Formats: sequence, C-alpha cells, structure tokens
Amino acid sequence: MYNFLVKNGQLVAFLLGVVITVIFLISVFSGIGEFNMLADEEQDTTTIFDFGLKATVALIIITAVAMLLFGIYHVATNFRSSLKGIIGLVVLVIVFFVTYSAASGEATGAVAEAADKAGGLTAGNLKFISGAITTALILIGLAAASFLLSEIRNIFK
Repeated sequence: MYNFLVKNGQLVAFLLGVVITVIFLISVFSGIGEFNMLADEEQDTTTIFDFGLKATVALIIITAVAMLLFGIYHVATNFRSSLKGIIGLVVLVIVFFVTYSAASGEATGAVAEAADKAGGLTAGNLKFISGAITTALILIGLAAASFLLSEIRNIFK
C-alpha cells in the first residue's frame, strides 16, 4: 500500500478531489433554484451544501489520521534516523511548557478588549495563547539567528 501511494498518491488524491467536487457541484446546482427562492432567514436551513461540508471534514480527518499513522510507522521503522526530530519535538514541547508556565493568564489593554469580544476566555485559555505566541516568537528569533549565522559562515567559506 505504501509503495502504491508513493507512486500514485498524488494522482489518487487529485482524482478523489475531482469526484467529490463534481458530486458537490451536482448537488448544489440541482437545488440552487429552491435555495434562491427561500427567504434570507430560512437559507441556513438548506441541506444542499451538506455533502461538501461533510466531505471536507471527512477528508481532513482521514488526512490527519494517515499523517499520524505514517509518522508513527516511519519513527518505528527508522528510529535512529528519527532521533533528531524526536529530540527537536521534545525541546519544542519543553519551550512551550516553560512559556505557558511563565504566562500570567491575565489580559490588559487591547488584548483584554479582544478577549472580552471573543467571550468566555478563561485564564487557562489566555495562558495557552500567551505560551503559544511566545513560543512562536522564540522560534522566529532562532530561525532568524540561524539564517544570519549560516550566511556569515558562508561568507568565510
């Protein structure tokens, strides 16, 4: 199965996308007249878009599961070569938990106004958001620094 997908995976994905799109368009165009005749308040009760939405959600779930399974398969079959990636992931998780733990969980100024508009953001949500943003900023800084250092090294090579 793996070899088949490596060889023909893009073609299969493209054809599946075309088939789903055609089915979706047929279902939409067959009911578009009735949809347009509905009052604006009642248009959200229509079911002509359901197939497209359900197919999209199903494909996202299938893709996520396949990605996880193939990732686990490759880590299990090539553990030694996967060790650097695993160490990087562990370091990333540690950085996130450090920034999450250091976050206050309180919002001030414009962030507090945005949190009020979003409604229902708890201190835990704010800590998670703050930890994620800080982790992203650290990664951006590390990427910029590594780019700069590699370019400086290339000058002297």
